[in-house]
Amino acid sequence: MYNKKHLVLTAAVTAVVVFLSTSAFFIGEGGMTGEKLVKARKMIVDNYVDPLSQEQQERMDDAAISAMVDSLGDPYSRYLNEQDFADYQEENEEEYVGIGISVTFTPEDNTLTVMSPYDNSPAQKAGILPGDRIVRVDGVEVTAETYNDVINHIKDENAKEGEQIVLSIERGEENEQLDITVKRGHVDIQTITTKMFGNSIGYIRIAQFINRTEEDFKAGLEQLKADGMKGLIIDLRNNPGGYAHTVLSMADMLLPEGTIAYLEDNKGRREYFESDAEELGLDMVVLINGGTASAAELLAGSIQAYGLGTLVGEKSFGKAVGQSPLALTKNSAIYLTNARYYTPKGECIDKKGIEPDEVVELAPELYSRLTLLTLEEDTQLSRGIEILTEKIGA
Repeated sequence: MYNKKHLVLTAAVTAVVVFLSTSAFFIGEGGMTGEKLVKARKMIVDNYVDPLSQEQQERMDDAAISAMVDSLGDPYSRYLNEQDFADYQEENEEEYVGIGISVTFTPEDNTLTVMSPYDNSPAQKAGILPGDRIVRVDGVEVTAETYNDVINHIKDENAKEGEQIVLSIERGEENEQLDITVKRGHVDIQTITTKMFGNSIGYIRIAQFINRTEEDFKAGLEQLKADGMKGLIIDLRNNPGGYAHTVLSMADMLLPEGTIAYLEDNKGRREYFESDAEELGLDMVVLINGGTASAAELLAGSIQAYGLGTLVGEKSFGKAVGQSPLALTKNSAIYLTNARYYTPKGECIDKKGIEPDEVVELAPELYSRLTLLTLEEDTQLSRGIEILTEKIGA
């Protein structure tokens, strides 16, 4: 099994991470590092026509830090002020009232892209698809300046179930313009679904990697084995990622002894994560699409690298960088991209995605009903069953 002493570092692999650092970099208590920044701050405080209150100085500090992070042009890094940090902690809750989507923002072109709607979430039920670009929310245009306000409006902690929100989106290469009304509702992230096809093909859908996913996955595998499973389909479509320790533990259950993945930071230092000799030992098919991202790509890429499963579907999202929230004060942090991760073969799929072994396309509108499709409609799953049937002779 991979060494659990590395869990704090592995959080950098995923799109959703735990709070890591208590190292200090206090703004307003000693100023910023960097002579020019310190001089600029003092110049403003000492010479501005009106005396600046403590609250004004804190807003100025927040704006300066936010601008520094934004200047990186990285869609995943962001400054978390006191409110943002509280929201970030709330995001890690596995039950809440909201619409249930994972998004990423690219400041260069003001693009807020849906990585994935959660299974059975209000967003999925309303028809939001992976890859949809949100351009306005309740009439407010999404820009670098409005991004935080827009996100806070979507997540509105005071919102009630049943309240509506209108997402104006662009879809596909033709930039189809749509206004989609979503009713906020109770989001309870259920991440594991299992079933048997016939007497020998097991199926596990992993919607996301959260705290309870590992335990549910293990229980699901044991039940499928008891039911006579001889081959396994792992469905990672529309899975936006999750906790590093969860996906690494799950990969360890499937892979033979060897490297699951490794991280590399900006100094070239590598952190390897290993699997023990115990493995599933069955033929696998992994279903992926454009909503398969981050930790889900790590799992799919590792299985592909070992030649243990056939990847079926469409090219994945392409996120192989990790973030960690680095503490500034007790109530603020910089959520910073600080590592890249690589498959066992040393491949980094960031901005490239993983190409499936067999391309099977699914009509985009069907992804909003992914968990409700019949086998006739779900051509990717149907092909996965065919591949396993041929391999195991079922």
